[in-house]
Amino acid sequence: MKRLYLAKPVKNEEGLYEYHVKGCIDIFNFEIKNKYSAFEKVLSKCNVSIDEFIENMRNAIAFHDFGKLNNYFQDYMNRKADEKKLTGVKHFRHEVLSCLFLIEAFLKKENKNVFFPYDVLSVLGHHKILTKDLKSFEREILWDDKWPDIPKEAMDLAVETAKSFGAEVFSEYKIQNKQIANKVLKAIIEKSSREFEKDRKNLRVLYSLSKGLLHNCDWISSSTKNEYEKAYTLNTTPSVIENNLKNKLKSENKKYVKRRFHKLCAESKGSNIVIAPTGSGKTEAALMWALNLKPGKVIFLMPTMVTSNSLYERLSTNYFPSEICGLTHSGAETYFFDKLRKNDEEETYDKFAMLHQKAFLPPVMVSTVDQLLTTGFNTGFWTQKEYALLGSSVIFDEIHAYDSYTIGLITSTVKKILDFGGKVLLMSATMPEFLKKHFLNLLGLKNAVVAEEFMDRVSNEWIYIDKDLPEIRENILEEISNGKKTALIVNDIETAKKEYKFFSGKGIETLCLHSEFTLEDRNKKEKILTQKDGHPYQLIISTQVIEVSLDISFDVMFSECAPIDSLVQRAGRCNRHGLIEYGRFYVFNPSEISLKWVYKRQQDIMEKTKDVLKNNTGKLSENDIASLVEEVYKDFDLYNEDYNSGAKIFDEILQKHEFFDLNILEEDEKLLTRKSDIIKIPIIPANQYKEKVEEHFIKKQYKLIPLYEVPVSINKFKKYIQRKIIDNKFKLPLFSVDYNSDYGIDYEKEEETSFFSL
Repeated sequence: MKRLYLAKPVKNEEGLYEYHVKGCIDIFNFEIKNKYSAFEKVLSKCNVSIDEFIENMRNAIAFHDFGKLNNYFQDYMNRKADEKKLTGVKHFRHEVLSCLFLIEAFLKKENKNVFFPYDVLSVLGHHKILTKDLKSFEREILWDDKWPDIPKEAMDLAVETAKSFGAEVFSEYKIQNKQIANKVLKAIIEKSSREFEKDRKNLRVLYSLSKGLLHNCDWISSSTKNEYEKAYTLNTTPSVIENNLKNKLKSENKKYVKRRFHKLCAESKGSNIVIAPTGSGKTEAALMWALNLKPGKVIFLMPTMVTSNSLYERLSTNYFPSEICGLTHSGAETYFFDKLRKNDEEETYDKFAMLHQKAFLPPVMVSTVDQLLTTGFNTGFWTQKEYALLGSSVIFDEIHAYDSYTIGLITSTVKKILDFGGKVLLMSATMPEFLKKHFLNLLGLKNAVVAEEFMDRVSNEWIYIDKDLPEIRENILEEISNGKKTALIVNDIETAKKEYKFFSGKGIETLCLHSEFTLEDRNKKEKILTQKDGHPYQLIISTQVIEVSLDISFDVMFSECAPIDSLVQRAGRCNRHGLIEYGRFYVFNPSEISLKWVYKRQQDIMEKTKDVLKNNTGKLSENDIASLVEEVYKDFDLYNEDYNSGAKIFDEILQKHEFFDLNILEEDEKLLTRKSDIIKIPIIPANQYKEKVEEHFIKKQYKLIPLYEVPVSINKFKKYIQRKIIDNKFKLPLFSVDYNSDYGIDYEKEEETSFFSL
């Protein structure tokens, strides 16, 4: 009986080695066909012909699992398939054997003027991180016995399978002497590294492209999804988006009006900048722009997890089939698992689907900006995420929301997207001239697309009250007594708590929102605030978390003074839907705490904002507001130390670590995507949630545990919390703190309070 060689522990067709290889090659052909022009453009910059690349990568993909044919691996697969004990099974990294087979083929080819076998390197690193010291393959290098055999019949199977898909075979596997093999492995790395010195940038792109392609082919072929072309093809058009928008508005009893700037975006042929105020349909304009370019993928990058979740739900509900949409950020797994739990569908959780989303595989991706910026650090799924940029449309929303350091990182990332044949759209409701000019120069554009039809719109009356918060409480109470939907926005958490206690103590139905709640409590609050029928509260008290997260509208808003662009975002939640003639947006004096801690790096901007607003009040149009932003930032120097630090860090990584993978936990603290003075530590209030999180742990529902974590600043943690740790056998971060779902943690009242933003 013919022996079956398995790639997966399943004794049917889907488990067979040749079945898996065929799936990988089918996906490879699909990728090349659909992204041919993008491949050609990128490869030409790397001085590699597309024909050569296709040939090399077809061979690499055809033989990437060649090493699985060794006796040890087949013993493991058969035992696992038969549900037998795995005691005594020997494990040997199959990538090493695949790599050694392919390097022989590489060395037999003509034209060895360049030694950078990107195809071979992609195979060696397609499961474990590839480092210069080959740390991931230490077991194999130190192997004290003969390396595993690959039977002749297995080699014949691999060769015949590869030939049937057009791969070329230049060698038979012969290396079994570990000393020789180790020398060959080290020589591959050292020679590749020396060659890399000659053209770091282009060879990094070549390695990233080849490894990302191989990973995608391998992952998709290995998954349970066999409908690749259906689930991973983007065939939506701008007209479909427009029709879906019409239907959405109709269901909300709203009338669709075709907008000029939508048309400009839909007809744009390349990268662009869009400036449009709240409520003008920026998201739909961005989709029309993206799809008009017939991209490999559409990638939305958002400033926060909350905005990412909200946009994902919007896109997967209103504009695209949910199966082609993906979401990734540090809390995405908890988000999905919690949704399934609430629908009693926990058993349907698909960890492979989550991996696909982390690697940007779905054709419509929503993510926090950080997930893409980290590709420059060579960490995580960096090659797959960079491969996702190939010929894709990438949208940076709320581009004004980032500090100079992150703008430096974004600038380097935009260059990378363009290098990968992608296109970029930068969107904002408020974009100071210095920022607009920076990105216009970067993209080689003369002008941005501005939603001119909205710029004369007046939504709110701006009023500056030259008083501190305690002095305007009566003003707030008066607006509430007049039946107005009222919000109070402050700059730090402790002030939000204090004001919540004051107003709720007066019998006012009040909701408090800030970042120091458990994720579950915050989700509940935000759901209440955004429900279609409106919320039941007379007053909402919030910190900056409301600026770019919630689709909610107030009649009146009182805001502590903050940088002008933050105030514009807050004002965007006042009369957001234009249901009243004018909203009232009050600004009052910033507290000392706010100036000392929250905006200590922006004190000059704070002073200018205050002065500008004192002299410019009344019913302000969008043009008027843009002028205020410009006046505050007219002397701002983007190219400061923080910007230069962010703009240079990717090159520093490239010079120091070349194309090799990094473990970010072992690197410096500067490998961050945001410049922040506040380090947050997650703690779980034991009094309220100990039994619940321990139950989740016992049931292995680990992804639900973050729902009960409260992120607190490191200063608060050291001062109030760390000594209150509760011992538990699960080593969970349980602390005996007084937590209240209405306003958060109640710190020791007799001690001086530390104030921090958000």
